Amino acid sequence: MRRRASGSTGVFLLTLSISILLTGCGGSPRPTICLAPSTSPCSCGGPATSACPADFIPLLYSTTTSNQILGFSISSSRSLTALPSTTGPANSESVTLNGNAMMFADNSTNAVDSVIADPVTGALTSVQGSPFSLGTPDGGPNSIMVGPYGYLYATEPNGTIVGLNTSSEIGSFGSALPNSPYPAGVSPSQMAFAAQGDLGTFFLYASDPGDSSGGILAYSLDSSGSLTPIRGSPFPTLPNAKPSFVLFDSYYPSPGTQGPQFLLVSLTGIAKVAVFAIDSSTGALTQVPGSPFAVGNGPNTLAADSANHVFVMNAADHTVSAFNLGSNGGLTAIGSPVSLGTASGGIALASSYSSVELFVADTTGSAIWTLNVDQTTGELTLSDQVVRALNPPLQLAFLGP
Repeated sequence: MRRRASGSTGVFLLTLSISILLTGCGGSPRPTICLAPSTSPCSCGGPATSACPADFIPLLYSTTTSNQILGFSISSSRSLTALPSTTGPANSESVTLNGNAMMFADNSTNAVDSVIADPVTGALTSVQGSPFSLGTPDGGPNSIMVGPYGYLYATEPNGTIVGLNTSSEIGSFGSALPNSPYPAGVSPSQMAFAAQGDLGTFFLYASDPGDSSGGILAYSLDSSGSLTPIRGSPFPTLPNAKPSFVLFDSYYPSPGTQGPQFLLVSLTGIAKVAVFAIDSSTGALTQVPGSPFAVGNGPNTLAADSANHVFVMNAADHTVSAFNLGSNGGLTAIGSPVSLGTASGGIALASSYSSVELFVADTTGSAIWTLNVDQTTGELTLSDQVVRALNPPLQLAFLGP
């Protein structure tokens, strides 16, 4: 089952997902995972390694309020086992993946820290040249995301989006993209990409909580990665809505068959989630009937699977809500929200072995909660697995086979 997550955590492989298809093998000492099947088991990553796809283990990572990145392996019984922590930026609110490269926003230096994750051991190794400066004088970034062609985009509090070219090594970045930085409203926050099947058409969306109309910024991308505003952008939600996390999601009429595409937006200021239909030709947004939909208080991180289930972190209530996504974009509640102590951080939807879990960061309680997801109904049930973290966790990212 594919997983997608918004804003703070995400990877772009035609659809947004915080898992990646791990096929082929990598190089040593920094394995680089193939993103497509390979006829030669080691054609994608340099020198041979003893690691095979069957050796890859499900992994969970977390940023923290300190300068430590936490790592956990996920066992067949769904339990988390702590791995040695790694130095990283403190209070990083955004993580993005590209293959088995993991990037963390460092808003204290307006830079991006990149590491390579070993999919067999979970160990993290710094990418040469990291951290990578975003080259602007203001603090930030608010969020980062790897998009099509491996380009990196970062929203800045000065009302711009910065784009960087990729360099020779996965997870490394070089010169600015053409015309970067791009004007982006008042204070752009979280981002999502939309891909129109195999057409090679890509759109970028960003929330702007500083926009009094709750605007959603929309751009088209050309092959160089340059951003061009879409006509009608920013698309309003409601006054004082304070849009935060955004998520690209598709309705699947049958397994593996992609139907209409939508953009979901957490409206943190008014306890709702807006759903927009995406025009596949222009990228323009139109709110679906019934939008915005009521959720818990302080909604932030969103996640979705390919079985038409959507999950919302209600930070002010310390709960997670589950919804069915309809073919018209409508959201229908699945049961009641599940309470999780003082949890208000990021969430990560993960497939491990034959199960699906939703991991939730509890920053105040220095813990990570586990919710079991019914793959048919989308119903959430609280697991007895609550892992205490050495440092308060903030944002989560899943890396798995």
